[in-house]
Amino acid sequence: MEIDPDTTQALSPVDWHSYAECYDLLCDLNPAYASLIGDFSNFLKNRAFAENATILDLGGGTGNFLAHGLTKELSRANLLHLDSNAAMLEHARQKYTSRGLKVELVHADAAEHVFEPRSLDCVLTVNALYAMRQPERILKSVYQALKPGGYLFFVNLGRIQNTLDWTMYLLARNFLRLGPRRLISILRNEGAVIAKANRAIAQAQRQQQYWRHTTIEIGEYLAGLGFQIEDLRPCYRGYSDLAVCTKPNRAIELSHVASLSRSHTFAFSSELPTPV
Repeated sequence: MEIDPDTTQALSPVDWHSYAECYDLLCDLNPAYASLIGDFSNFLKNRAFAENATILDLGGGTGNFLAHGLTKELSRANLLHLDSNAAMLEHARQKYTSRGLKVELVHADAAEHVFEPRSLDCVLTVNALYAMRQPERILKSVYQALKPGGYLFFVNLGRIQNTLDWTMYLLARNFLRLGPRRLISILRNEGAVIAKANRAIAQAQRQQQYWRHTTIEIGEYLAGLGFQIEDLRPCYRGYSDLAVCTKPNRAIELSHVASLSRSHTFAFSSELPTPV
């Protein structure tokens, strides 16, 4: 499909077009990123998804998680990839085509996109929501869009990035594998673009333009929306949080609450904690 030019690029503190051109190369150097793809693949392997399940990668970037993390059993699932950046989508399209994956690309702002209620079996979003407009509103829409029993595989950047820390990490992990000349060349070229983007991201985080949260805060927020949390932990070298959540089947949920209420007294609150 053809991707229309972005209309919101000038509003972002980050040049996502330039970021997209270098993103995959830097991810190849980053074991922490590869570990997240492994986490997603293991998540899929340990869940009983139907072959025709509908799976959405929300803020899917260049498509690495569906391209590299999807299990063979789900290669013919109904796959969707939503992103607001045209360059990211074009890289994803090429990647999916080369792997024979049929993925519907959706060029849209997630804050404005209308998700059909109870239409999705799984939503994954990896280090994307923090930079989106109205992430809380998007998560509420995701909850409504999931079918009862559906899953959210959630990874989000919650802490301010340290660019020097990441540079030293990549140097240490790749020095012997690539050699100093090749590695320094990458870091001076593609790495400089990524470092500039990461500095802009960190500045936006400091100014509270981008969403920040602790692991506890994001867990409380997701639970407040109605999700049942199966796994919650820091990841990505402590900068991000990973949560595996389910949207409860309403009948099961009510039965469970009724059972507990015979021996417990509950105090319910309508207020949701707001991450800062």
